[in-house]
This record gives sequence, C-alpha cells and structure tokens, in this order.
Amino acid sequence: MWLKTESKKATDEQIEQFEAQNKVRLPASYRALLKEQNGGFIKKNHLKTSEPTSYGINFLEIYQIFGIDNLITEPQAALENPLSGHYIYFSKDGARFIGFDYHTEEPSIFYADFETLQTLTIASDFDSFQNQLYFEPFEIQQAPSYGQAKLDQMLLQADFKTRVEILALLEDEAEKTWYLTQLKKLILAKKEELAYPLFENQILYFRRKLPEGLVLELFELLKASDIDLTALQREWKGE
Repeated sequence: MWLKTESKKATDEQIEQFEAQNKVRLPASYRALLKEQNGGFIKKNHLKTSEPTSYGINFLEIYQIFGIDNLITEPQAALENPLSGHYIYFSKDGARFIGFDYHTEEPSIFYADFETLQTLTIASDFDSFQNQLYFEPFEIQQAPSYGQAKLDQMLLQADFKTRVEILALLEDEAEKTWYLTQLKKLILAKKEELAYPLFENQILYFRRKLPEGLVLELFELLKASDIDLTALQREWKGE
C-alpha cells in the first residue's frame, strides 16, 4: 500500500486516544495500516466510481492516506454545505474528500466534493476500498496543472530520469521551497549531475524568488561533487 517514507508507525495509544475523543471505532484494516506507517503516499492512485466525478467519467484519484494525527473530522470546505451524519476523512484533494461514513457500525467509504456538492458511497468498507484501488500513470506533460500531492506521489514512484523530466516541466511553475526540496532529494541520492542543471536554471532565472537558506544548503551539498560551482555562486551573490 505505502510508498515508503520516513513516517513513523502509529501506536495503539495514539489510535485509541483518537477513537475515544471522537467516539468511533476505526476499521481494523485501517488501524493495521497505520501500524505499518502512520500515513503517507500510496502506490495506487485511482478507484472506479459508479458515476462521473470531477476527476473523470468513471473514476476518482487518490494520492495519500492520512495518519492518525491528520484525520479530518470537520472540513472547512463543509461549513457552507454541512452533511448530516458522522464522517472522518482520511484523504483530501482540494475540496474533495474521502473518508469513513459512520451511518453504520462498520463504516462505508464515502466521497464528498464540496465544490460540486457531489456525495457518493465508493466502497462498502475499508477492505473493499483497498481492493478496488488500482494504478494508472498520470500524463507527465500535464504536470504543471497538477496539485502538489499528485506531483509528490508521481515523483516518489518515478525513476530518476522521469523525475528530472517532471521537474524540468515545473521550473517556472512550482512553489520554490517545494521545488528546491525535490532537487535536494536528487543530490542526497547521489544524482548531483541530474540536479545541477535544474538548480542552475533556478539561480539564473528565479534568484530573487528562492529561499536563501535552502539555496545555501544545496550549494553545500553540491560541494561534495566534482561540479565547479564558482560561476553559479557568483551569480547567486549578484556579482
């Protein structure tokens, strides 16, 4: 299920505390997932639906499942159009939420789009939800139109060549702290030769928009490579 990250495992105490505070029992299979990894991005990214959604004619997209500390009980998006019943949401994409519907003791899985005001039961329980998930690659050339969570999921699954292809498309689009963090991941993976041209372009064209601390950190990391940084450091300093 999980794309492995540094997220810690949830403890029984954390789970039981949440359940007591919200007067619910989380599904056993969801509890088991959190004991493997307390939330994060997942390997599969689609689920078939019985009717059209704002994602497409017969599917929805999902990028991550929240850990125990990030479950949503009262979405801001629902304030203008509240739903009757008790819901706990474990995934979110803008105004679109996926979560547990506690109309029954064993919660079904519920999709709510608070922008289009669509609600839809998408699985009878969490086990069924997991079984229905499937992977279908996203179109790389459309990356500039994707949200950050979708991009994060794509990058976690991509090989290094594809990561660079995606990041090249995002050079003038992405939020700069996020973008430089992706370059840092390449450098830490010993792919300095792939990260450097992208970093160079950021310095040359977006210098005034870049977070200084992160830029200096990348320069420091790149010193361990054979790349001559002299000219780029001068450019960064405005010399």
